[in-house]
Amino acid sequence: MVAAAAGCGGSSTGPSPAPPVPALVYPEKAVVHWQSLESWDAATIGEAAKSDLMILPIERCFSKESQGILGQIRRLNPGIQIIGYRSVLSVLTLYPDTSYLRTTLPYVLDYYNAVRDDWAWTTAHDTLMMWKDLILLNPIKNGALNRDLIDKMVGLLDEYQAKSGGVMDGIMHDYFMDDPYINPYIRGSVIGDIDFDGDGVVYADDSEEQDLFYRWQLEYAKAIREHFGPNFIQIGNGAPPQVDAELAHLMNGIFYELYPNNPWGMTDRAGLLRLLDNQRSGYLSKAKGRTWSLCTNEKGNANYNNIFCLLSSLLAGCMYTEMQGSYVFSGWTLDVEPGAPLGPTTIEGKMDSVLTVRRPFKNGEVRISFYDTGRRQLWLFDAAASRSR
Repeated sequence: MVAAAAGCGGSSTGPSPAPPVPALVYPEKAVVHWQSLESWDAATIGEAAKSDLMILPIERCFSKESQGILGQIRRLNPGIQIIGYRSVLSVLTLYPDTSYLRTTLPYVLDYYNAVRDDWAWTTAHDTLMMWKDLILLNPIKNGALNRDLIDKMVGLLDEYQAKSGGVMDGIMHDYFMDDPYINPYIRGSVIGDIDFDGDGVVYADDSEEQDLFYRWQLEYAKAIREHFGPNFIQIGNGAPPQVDAELAHLMNGIFYELYPNNPWGMTDRAGLLRLLDNQRSGYLSKAKGRTWSLCTNEKGNANYNNIFCLLSSLLAGCMYTEMQGSYVFSGWTLDVEPGAPLGPTTIEGKMDSVLTVRRPFKNGEVRISFYDTGRRQLWLFDAAASRSR
């Protein structure tokens, strides 16, 4: 799941004007960090400030402990966008020490209390859990959309934005769902079935309930947009914003988790082609003059994944981050200086043989090729290509 004094401020509580779009430096970097900032030293702060975007848990954005560090980063890079990460339709169970939360992470406690009456329950009156310690909220109330829940979530965000001087420039939604998810590892401990509207027909057999579940998420994103304006950045995780144009149009970016395969096991080729397609003009809405998608992958071989994210971001015109096995930022290791792009991304070859995606830059060419199976064959930044032009 994620200060500050007004000096750290980004957007205000209402609609804000879009600042001039800064000159781009390629590749475009994004920091993704799910932990406290307390351990960050001057070197880490300096590295983070090289990015265009930072995503932190929303409670960390609003924590007093983050104020000084976020202020330093703002001073080093006034154009950086700070995004708060929050789950879309869930709430964490509380730590036993709520006095710690009140003094250090007050948003966690206030959010918990705000949505306490909106927990979802199973047909056996058990708490409906998504993951361990993560409770699913109920998007349906009295047989209709639970708009009270939307109002409470938007209202609390507005309150904290006002108190912080507008520390957040946007929000990352983790994650949009076609259907409610219960992690298989905890399913055995969740007794009963899903029935949000309590009509005795379980969710799997209730098409109206299914429609309301998904519609609530759209209405929540609309409410964020209407309240905070077109330049408050919204980034969506999950499958729906990658395939649903209605939801994508409410977003300004997509968080590509476990890119390029995504959590549902796409081939490398399919992942890149979807990224390119989703970056087409008009699929996502712009905020502050641009879109804000990013490629991430914290699993497996870090170098293998990070360079593929970087090269893909250059092809697609989005951002990437480096991860070393976790959602903890530790700096930048890749040294690729492509310069400005000299032309569009092109696709050559056939799906049943070798498919190659390439884009020319001032200092070389990005090139990724795939076997007919969809597995990556070649992925590189070719500096020699600039000398042969």
